[in-house]
Amino acid sequence: MKLLLIHLLLSPCLAQAASKVYTGFNYGAFWGTEAKPKKKSDFLDGFNLARNLPTDTPFDSARLFTCVQPGTKDTPTSAFDAAIESKTNLLLGFWISPASKGGSPSPAITNEMAALEKGFQKHGQALSDLIIGLSVGNEDVYRAEGAGEIGLTAPIVGDTIAQVKKSIATSPFAKYMMSKPIGHVDTVKYAVVDNADFIGITVYPYWNKDSIDTALTSFQGSVADAEKRAGGRPIWIAEMGWPAADSEQHGAAVAGVSQLQRFWKEVGCWVFGRYTAFWFELVKDSTPDQKADWGFVDGKTREAKIKDLSCGGGADKSKLAASSSVSGTPASYSLASSSVSAIPTPTQSPSPIPPTMLTSIFPSPASPSGQTTTHTTFTNTTTLTPTTTISPSPLSQWPTTQRPVRFVTSKITVWITTTPTPIPTPLKHRLGVTMVVVQTSYTTVDPPTVTKYL
Repeated sequence: MKLLLIHLLLSPCLAQAASKVYTGFNYGAFWGTEAKPKKKSDFLDGFNLARNLPTDTPFDSARLFTCVQPGTKDTPTSAFDAAIESKTNLLLGFWISPASKGGSPSPAITNEMAALEKGFQKHGQALSDLIIGLSVGNEDVYRAEGAGEIGLTAPIVGDTIAQVKKSIATSPFAKYMMSKPIGHVDTVKYAVVDNADFIGITVYPYWNKDSIDTALTSFQGSVADAEKRAGGRPIWIAEMGWPAADSEQHGAAVAGVSQLQRFWKEVGCWVFGRYTAFWFELVKDSTPDQKADWGFVDGKTREAKIKDLSCGGGADKSKLAASSSVSGTPASYSLASSSVSAIPTPTQSPSPIPPTMLTSIFPSPASPSGQTTTHTTFTNTTTLTPTTTISPSPLSQWPTTQRPVRFVTSKITVWITTTPTPIPTPLKHRLGVTMVVVQTSYTTVDPPTVTKYL
């Protein structure tokens, strides 16, 4: 009863923690084999390298597979020290698969718990502040039920999560893990397990033998499937990516830098800012049996293998919702790369809706004597167009009924007239707004009012 009461009290905190979006890379505990464990300097170098990539979304988070330093029983991973120094957010991992088929996860959990406790003994609240959650296991169900390898079945993983929660709640470091969501990571088919606060999924259209042309459709379908079965629990994309090279061919999937570039722009940019996500991997550190090179950064040049890491300015997707043009088709889950607000309609057949013109004129502050007053006009054209029914929905917040769904298309054009500046400063596109400048200006539009200057 006491544990149930604690869980009920913490539920709002868990929901809040799970709702914030984090972005980063996966970081293995060693270089290829356990005989080459990563040191603090290795993690620190990787964390800083990721943070300094020229991306719209900061890659300031890291997913770890274990809390134990390789080659030790329960020494905490050196990634803790590196994260503290670099202020890198952490999705912790407990490696729970047994050493042999049919084995118990208990010995591994005991060591993981001991390592985490030692980490808190050293760093205390500083480490706690960086932890975004804990994944109990990694693809254990897939290995046991899908691949016939050493792993754990879904019921055992669910029970293990419950046991870990209970152990943490009664541990000396319970206060440091309070409100931290505890879940599991697995392939989409096996990811939904009992007692998980979040559903972590590994999504690879490449391993599904999909071509890069259908990668986005495949990816969105996988996410939609997981969301449909998650029971309202948040989906975290624990692994995603596309290899820059591979010595083998996998169906229609082709490895290459150009394919990696498209995957980043089409799939990555759809994910970033929408889901907590971790790219696999920053620099190649996978085991020797992995023939594909998933490293995003070249280990020698220390530069990204693709040239364009932008996603259209990195604007807040919730703010872009009203300025997105989206059409949905049940077969392909075709979506634009920004959020939308879906409005369910009554059950009767929809009728055409005429465009609505909204024009607002915001007066600017009075100009100093002898200078021209700035006038800003916002023209907002909103069109509501009935579309085909989407079922199941690509995103969980969209309707899943058979009722028609209307999407909002918004086009905004802004005209600005200001006093020319001595040294013109180019205007930047912000929030997808089309800007037409009558005179050279240093003013930047930040809808709905002009308030910000470069």
